[in-house]
Amino acid sequence: MSKYPLPPLDLFHTFEVVARHRSFTMAAKELCLTQSAVSRQIKSLEEALDLRLFDRLHRAIELTADGQRLFESVTRGLEDISACLAALGAAARAPQITVCASVAFAWFWLMPRLERFGALQPDVDLRVLATDQPVLPGSGEVDVAILFGSGHWEGLEARLLFGERVYPVCSAAYLRDHPELRRPEDLLDQTLLHLEYGKPSFGGVDWRTWLVRQGVNGQPVRRGRRFNAYPMVLQAAEAGHGVALGWSYVTDPLLADGRLVCPVERTLETQDGYYLCTSNAIEKTAGIQAFLDWIAAEATGIEGVRMMQGNAKHSE
Repeated sequence: MSKYPLPPLDLFHTFEVVARHRSFTMAAKELCLTQSAVSRQIKSLEEALDLRLFDRLHRAIELTADGQRLFESVTRGLEDISACLAALGAAARAPQITVCASVAFAWFWLMPRLERFGALQPDVDLRVLATDQPVLPGSGEVDVAILFGSGHWEGLEARLLFGERVYPVCSAAYLRDHPELRRPEDLLDQTLLHLEYGKPSFGGVDWRTWLVRQGVNGQPVRRGRRFNAYPMVLQAAEAGHGVALGWSYVTDPLLADGRLVCPVERTLETQDGYYLCTSNAIEKTAGIQAFLDWIAAEATGIEGVRMMQGNAKHSE
């Protein structure tokens, strides 16, 4: 049994044209049918519905009350179908780009900037895949990936966005409650917030590495807190639960907004960085190239601000 017990749908199409024109003759011209064929189809529809849809006047036709209700319903249905098809066609024509980045990079760096890309490229359908287990471009799933490392991946073209710079961060309230926190070695007596996950996807520096590079070889006195996602680490730091490591591309804006402070003015810069990667085996579409140019320009702007800030500190 049919889910929708309706007369043939082509009869509704004919009905809509006749009702819109209020004329069998004009409907016949639009439908490329004879007037008698149009009249027979309307009669068939009325018989199937057991309703009179038109009043046949001397030289005109008018919709009955039932006909008017049906006309409004059929019109809405056809408009919905037309709008759906237009949307499907637009989606099929729109360039689609899938970008893979770590959760931290996608959440803190990429997402706040995507509105600007959308304003520049409104026709590009951008899909962001946030994962701490990177998917390489050319796999069929990803067009562009932001990868952390040395910049050397077989089969990939890699363009440096910015390097890795790591420093301690905490809330202003935490620092007020711990005025003794001034030097790197003072961190051993603080609650340290740790990021733990299976595979480094956006930086391999941990507290042990950072402290050793600052010449601190002791062990923390207090029990730390451990999280498997960087947003959780920063949320704990903002809430005053301890001191976290801040990656500059994420935490520089949080320092500028006053959401976090840097209790110890010591920074660790590594030889690794964040690279914009595409596959050498796949030709770049116009949409992909537009995204590459845009994100590189965004990163250049960030690096320019950092250089100005660094020059200002050296001149003080």
